Amino acid sequence: MSTRSLFRFAFTVLALSLCGSVRAQWEEPVVIDDNYRFQEYPIQEGAPLEFGRRPSGVGSVLFETNPTGAKVYIEDIYQGETPLLISNVQDGTYHARFEKEGYLNYYTVFDVAATLQSHVTAGLTLRPHYFFDRKEIYTTLIYENSLANAGGWGVGNSWGVYFKNINLEQTTVVHIGIANTVSFEGSVGYGFMMGHLNRFRITPQIGYSGIWYDHVDTAKSGWRGYLRGCLNFKCAFTEQYAVSASLLYDKTGFGFRAGVLFYVN
Repeated sequence: MSTRSLFRFAFTVLALSLCGSVRAQWEEPVVIDDNYRFQEYPIQEGAPLEFGRRPSGVGSVLFETNPTGAKVYIEDIYQGETPLLISNVQDGTYHARFEKEGYLNYYTVFDVAATLQSHVTAGLTLRPHYFFDRKEIYTTLIYENSLANAGGWGVGNSWGVYFKNINLEQTTVVHIGIANTVSFEGSVGYGFMMGHLNRFRITPQIGYSGIWYDHVDTAKSGWRGYLRGCLNFKCAFTEQYAVSASLLYDKTGFGFRAGVLFYVN
């Protein structure tokens, strides 16, 4: 072999070595990690392979709330109070609701995976406390003493609604005595709080009262109507119950009415 051929052969070998070294530097290294988890998916013979699906089974779920003692409902079915651990839950997605007196309801969605335990937590928020709502509907059982209505005690029912402090009320009172009467009264008024005492409300009202009467002694009956003014005073014990007292004034003079009020909204 000539000297020129020997140099050509050596140069070719050197060039090939350099190209291989450069290529090795630019290629991503292959890392083999044997810390894998083997999962066997049993399938029926002839069934197609479906990837991304977990095997069916049961798991468990732990419910915790702050504060504790909240009622847990899953798909609107009561399960118990927190802290609560439920086992043997079929894997899937569920809707939960937490309820506790004095707190807003808490709603959430959670998943249960086979052989695993899910952890559902909830921080409950105190419910705003209003003794008198801006929009409220109530009914009340009342007793009334009025000279216009046979001059004696009567029993009846009153219902009303507030909307932005404007009060609309309808009252029915039955009096049994010498002159049996049934009165129907419709009134409108404006309610306002007594300073910062949000348990108390005063509502001046003016309305029209109609009376059907049947006098036992004179055997006379008929209908008469008149205007009536009243001053209502309400005191709330809870957000649902209150007591009511009213000072009445009409053509026969003063009277009064008292009752127990129940909010229905």
